[in-house]
Amino acid sequence: MNKLQTVYIAGALTPNGLNSVHPTIDYLENVNRMIRLALDCFFAGYDPFVPAFDMLFWFVKDGKEKIREDMIKRYSKTWVVRCDAVVLVDGWQRSKGTLNEILLANKEGIPVFKGLEKLQENRPTIINAESYLKEIKK
Repeated sequence: MNKLQTVYIAGALTPNGLNSVHPTIDYLENVNRMIRLALDCFFAGYDPFVPAFDMLFWFVKDGKEKIREDMIKRYSKTWVVRCDAVVLVDGWQRSKGTLNEILLANKEGIPVFKGLEKLQENRPTIINAESYLKEIKK
């Protein structure tokens, strides 16, 4: 068993709209990349949590049930702090949500890795998420 067993897969999901011609396709491509990394982590012996799976809630909720953004953010934060590590999907730099998850992980002392290879090497990455957030806001 790995010392770092449970991993939170973090990356861009919602297209930021700046260069997105087809937001739905971009979202699905992001989900694909996230699940691919999660599956690679799974086959490598880790137990990944995939925040993109929250989309399944929409498939089964009834018309009266409302899922708000703050609920999804709470859900993601809960899992970040319960995992042993955060593993980043390529393209994470353009995601405000991912940058906030990195800030939370840093605050909680949870290591962050740029991909599965760095995780397997146990080489966490120091990321100044605040500087990336400033760039996104420009």
